Amino acid sequence: MVGVKKTLFMLASVGSLLTLFLIACGGQTATPSNLIPASLADGGEFERPEPPEEYTDAVNPYEGEPQAIAEGQAIYQQNCISCHGSDGKGEGPAASTLNPKPADLGLVQSSLSDGYLAWRITEGGMMEPFRSVMPAWKGILNEEKTWILIAYLRTFGG
Repeated sequence: MVGVKKTLFMLASVGSLLTLFLIACGGQTATPSNLIPASLADGGEFERPEPPEEYTDAVNPYEGEPQAIAEGQAIYQQNCISCHGSDGKGEGPAASTLNPKPADLGLVQSSLSDGYLAWRITEGGMMEPFRSVMPAWKGILNEEKTWILIAYLRTFGG
């Protein structure tokens, strides 16, 4: 009986975490790119904020490395595909329930610095001016894994 209770508790916990994760892949007030405020969708002006100083001059040590790109693809498939989709266009299985939809990574990542991408992945999107619910991955991906993921993201076309 105790074993059954533990199993049910674990299943409920995993289900709750999965639900929270799927909710976290979207945004609340950002445009479909999830990288700029909704004011741009209305023709407003927006200057993309600079990342904090610790990210400003960051450069990906794994840029263009085939092994890193392959590892980054595995990280992406495990953590990002449910919202951003297999092709990075923001059309993953969870995206249909999100408003607005997750970013089309192929459209946005090529114009962003390595440091900016590292900042957004590490810190998520719950801060101003983004106010999206993209999770902060710093508790899940270490710095090396973040750079490896970015190496893979750079393969998405613009």
